[in-house]
Order: sequence, then structure tokens, then C-alpha cells
Amino acid sequence: MHMKKVLIASDDAHTRAWVANAIEPLDVSTVQIPAGELAVALAKADVNLAIIDGGREPEPLVQMVESAVSEGLEARLILVVESDMLASLRMPARVTSDFLVRGAASTELEARVRTLLWPGEEVSTQELVRIDSLTLNLATYQAYVEGTPVDFTYLEYALFAFLVTHPGRAYSREVLLRRVWGTDYYGGARTVDVHIRRIRSKVGPELSRHLETVRNVGYLWHE
Repeated sequence: MHMKKVLIASDDAHTRAWVANAIEPLDVSTVQIPAGELAVALAKADVNLAIIDGGREPEPLVQMVESAVSEGLEARLILVVESDMLASLRMPARVTSDFLVRGAASTELEARVRTLLWPGEEVSTQELVRIDSLTLNLATYQAYVEGTPVDFTYLEYALFAFLVTHPGRAYSREVLLRRVWGTDYYGGARTVDVHIRRIRSKVGPELSRHLETVRNVGYLWHE
């Protein structure tokens, strides 16, 4: 599972907020726009999924998505519709899509988004850790800062993930070597310092302030 970009289009601000809140536990970044700006947004944004409030006239909005996909946009579609529009509902043949009846539960929308964006590789929200601009995916060993993947080596990721998932406790270099490098590692404990420096340089100063050096002990992550 990895970070995806979702476009939320509705003329109703409450609907946009509901959609954004419903999918917030997933590994996504969102852009919210009025439905009237859909064509421009599809032309400018590289999105993975468009969630569109079709209202009582969904056809023109569906056609905009179809047109964008025919021009090269690799996006999927979820259409929010009124229940009395189901009899005349037309879903696009050339776009991987699904629909949701207005008034459905947030968990249903979350499940539909997860299925469309990560078919066959869904993970639970417990495997995603979010702190400020950081997202850690514990299932896929990936890290993102403001939606941009961080180019960690395996050991950098393992060390960082261990500290982040064990906050509020200082760990000595020796303990970190045993927990991250394993019992078969025979190098010096200062290799931990090297990896910490690399981690700090890759995540930036804002996140680095969570990663403290504890004098004469080791390192601690605080939230």
C-alpha cells in the first residue's frame, strides 16, 4: 500500500468534508474542489482517484472523467449519487469505477476507496503511522513526508520505524543494534549515530525535532 492522491469534487462543502474525513485513515492525500472546477482540476492534477458528487445530473461529470482518462490520466472514479437516480445511472465503460448512494456509512466509502486504489494489497489502518507530515506504512516498509516518498535504506527505515513505534523511551545504541541489526551484527555501536544522521537529513528539520539525542544513553522519539 502506498500514498495515493484523491480529488474530491462537490458543490457542497459538507459533502467534501465528509468524504475527506471518511478516507483520512487511508494512505491518501486529498484535494477538494467545487464540482464546477472538475474539468480544470483533472487537466492539471495527477490524481489516482476522483470522488465526485454527481447530484441529480451526474452524466456531464462522468463524461469529464472519461475524457481525461482517454487523454492519458490514470485515475479511477467513485460517483456519489442520489438513491432515486439509480435506475438511470450510467457508469463509464472505460474507467474503473464504483458508486456510493448518498447517506451511506463512512466505513463503506473507505472500503470502496481501499478496494479501488489497492486491489489485493489492502492493509489495516493499524499499519499506518501518521505524525505531522510523516506517514509510515509498516506493511510495505515505506515512509512519506508530505506525500513524497523518503529514500530510506532498509536499515534506516527499520531504525526509524522502531523508534517511532516505541515513543517516549530512550534506547541505548547497544539495544538498538540488537533490536534493529540483530544479534549477528559485530560492528561498532557508532553505526547507529551514522544512521541517525542520515535519517535526520532525509526527514527534514521539522520531523527531526521529534528524534532526540539523550546524552550518555542513546536516542528517543517523542510525539
